[in-house]
Amino acid sequence: MKLKPHPGIYGIITVLILWQALAYYVDNEAAFPSVTALLEKLFHMLLSADFYTALGITIVRGLIGFAIAIVTTSILAAIALHNSFFKLFFQPINVIMRSIPVISLVLIALLIIAPPNLPVFIAFITMFSILYQNILSGLEHTDIKLVEKAKVLRKSNFQRFRLIYFPSARQLIFAGIATAMGFGWRAVIIGEVLAAPFRGIGTNMKKAQAIIDVKELLAWTVVAVAVSFLFDFILKQISKISDKPRSIKIKKLHTEISSVNTDFKLLDISDLDIRLNNKTIIKDFSKTLSNHKINLLKGYSGSGKSTIMNFIAGLIKEDNGSINCNISHPVVSYLFQDKRLIPWLNIEQNLAFSLSSFPTIYQNDYDKIELLLNMLELTEHRYKYPEELSGGEAQRVALAVALMINCDILLLDEPLTGMELTLRTKIMEMILQWTESYKPIIIWATHDDIQEYLTSGYSEIVLN
Repeated sequence: MKLKPHPGIYGIITVLILWQALAYYVDNEAAFPSVTALLEKLFHMLLSADFYTALGITIVRGLIGFAIAIVTTSILAAIALHNSFFKLFFQPINVIMRSIPVISLVLIALLIIAPPNLPVFIAFITMFSILYQNILSGLEHTDIKLVEKAKVLRKSNFQRFRLIYFPSARQLIFAGIATAMGFGWRAVIIGEVLAAPFRGIGTNMKKAQAIIDVKELLAWTVVAVAVSFLFDFILKQISKISDKPRSIKIKKLHTEISSVNTDFKLLDISDLDIRLNNKTIIKDFSKTLSNHKINLLKGYSGSGKSTIMNFIAGLIKEDNGSINCNISHPVVSYLFQDKRLIPWLNIEQNLAFSLSSFPTIYQNDYDKIELLLNMLELTEHRYKYPEELSGGEAQRVALAVALMINCDILLLDEPLTGMELTLRTKIMEMILQWTESYKPIIIWATHDDIQEYLTSGYSEIVLN
């Protein structure tokens, strides 16, 4: 099979031909060297230790500026994401920083910053605006429903960033990094040319220009372009790495599952009022729920079933009323009506995500995953991704995710959606059997009449 040259190769060859033709036309090596003369100069530079020192120092300056910029912008973007005042406050400042010409920044900075630090400062300022905007845009495009799911599962802020925000925003973040590095690299060299610090590509360019050595000046220019291409290539390769983790890591050490209180559990909701978007959703709702019976939450669409569940899960605040549980810091597990499976995790990983140790889990937790997949007839789908499942299969996976942790309160919002009658009956029996060992308070929102299947008893709550 013949290997076809990359189109970029033809572009480089075209540039070299045009360069050589122009050099032939000028016919003055001192003013415009030929390609062969330039390559000869580059070869001699590559044999010099000073070349690698200058190259290394410039790269280090650029990387330091980038490191400071990426850390600073990540922190500020995270603050802006959760604080609308800060976002609006910083918006005009960011626009001004983005609009100021680099040369203006360099000339101003020359008056107040020591020459060795100027290239780093210029790199930071140049990259800052690009990185901030792309990181913030990426974070804002993250599905808030997945973030809410992570909150219910008590994922820390760092875990939410690493497992939810970053995978969602990675394309925009990498695009911003590539653009910022391109501008920042040139800004570092500009800073070196004007400040002339100790060593560096820009410093050597300045020296070559001072003695009118066009050949060396162009040689350093070629080096700068080559390094820029190299960084761009590396970033593209990194961005192509799949954001889907290959597998979960299993700790062979078998540990006991942390015990959950199986005694009487009580959840008391008093005088609850909830308004969303200036509309009253829940008014004067009071109810005492226990784990002795299944608590059926019934009502027409829009009556507030999901709102009450979101309130119990801690995702929305009340306007009035209170909630009390006889267990301090109760563990909540929530099967959302819209499933909320994480698209970049396969089915096995979605189940493991419920665990606090994810992506590393203990052997006994892995055994639980195996059992749930088998009981819900999902074993053959364990390595598939949510987009590859049917509606009924996705619903069963979402149920398995909710059953992964031994909880004190289990919220099930329409758990039987998309299942045919025979499977519904089997799944209902499975849910009751599975939760018998740790006896959570089960709050089951449904449109269906399932009372006849609940042999252990139920309490019906009708919302008007």
